[in-house]
Parts: sequence; structure tokens; C-alpha cells
Amino acid sequence: MEKIYYTALETPLGRMWVAASETGLIQFNMTDNKEGFMKELKARIKAEYVEDSSKFKQLRAELECYFRGEKFIFKGPFDMRGTPFQVDVWNAIHSIPNGKLTSYGGIAKQIGRPKAVRAVGNAVGDNPMGLIVPCHRVVSSNGGIGGFSTGLEWKRKLLAHEGILESSEEKPETSLDLRKFFK
Repeated sequence: MEKIYYTALETPLGRMWVAASETGLIQFNMTDNKEGFMKELKARIKAEYVEDSSKFKQLRAELECYFRGEKFIFKGPFDMRGTPFQVDVWNAIHSIPNGKLTSYGGIAKQIGRPKAVRAVGNAVGDNPMGLIVPCHRVVSSNGGIGGFSTGLEWKRKLLAHEGILESSEEKPETSLDLRKFFK
């Protein structure tokens, strides 16, 4: 039976949970909810689960760089498990540079499916590696903040950390046009 390794990682935004197969990172949750994390993981992947923090040294170092404000893209390796369409969307999201944004429609065009905007939105919402595959950088085409499966408070925190919002207290969903950050 396949082994999936997991652990909690402490960050400036609190404890987050991560899982990986032998191939690469498979899930990253930004909330400190081990039970919810494990329930979601077990629903997606049938495996033997082993808590082992030693498997995540590279990710821990990359998160430290991210939270110091360095601009880079998480390197992986990744074990993206989804439909081919979802994986295309997640790869496109992964390519969005720190400090930049794109829209759901922009992702649809990038993957060669310009009419699949709603399906892109669903795939973004199903992204199992939030922050690492930075779906918080995907916003509405009108410059509004859009949605976020972990909640808009988290999206605002991450966009403020990346210098897109002045603070996480801003409510761009009602007052700002974020299109100036489109890549």
C-alpha cells in the first residue's frame, strides 16, 4: 500500500498541514485543523498515513523564504492528483509570479480553454495545495478579489503579505480594482 507522509509546519500565519507521497507534495492546508486535513486527505487518497516531519525539510526552508518576503515560486516536486483539466489549471496557477495576479478567464485562456471560465473556477476551488500552488493569486476579471476556499480573510492576508494589498484589513472585494496586478 502507498505511504503518504504528513506533518504540521509552524509559520508566521499559524500552524499549517502538509502531505506528500514518494513522488512529491500532494496536499497543503493553511488552517490548523488536523482532523479536517486528515479527513480531506483520506477522502482523496487511500494509503497508509505516516506522520514524519523529516520529509518536509525543503518545503520548510521554502516557506521560511516566502514569509521573509522573498519572491519565488515553490519548487516542489509535486504529486498533483486530479483530472487532466484540474492539473492543467493547477500548473497554470503555479506559474503566477509572487506579486502578480491573473483572472479565472486568464487561466482559461492560458490552458487553451477560453470558454471554460466556470470550470477553471471549480478547479481553482479544488486546489489541494493552497499557498504552494497559489490560488490566492487568481481573482475576478473585473479586478474583484473573487473567492477563496479557506475564506477571504486568508486571501487578504496572503495578498497583503505579497504586497498586493496594503493590509489584510482592506476589503478589496468592495473597493479596489486589482487588475493593475495582472501578469
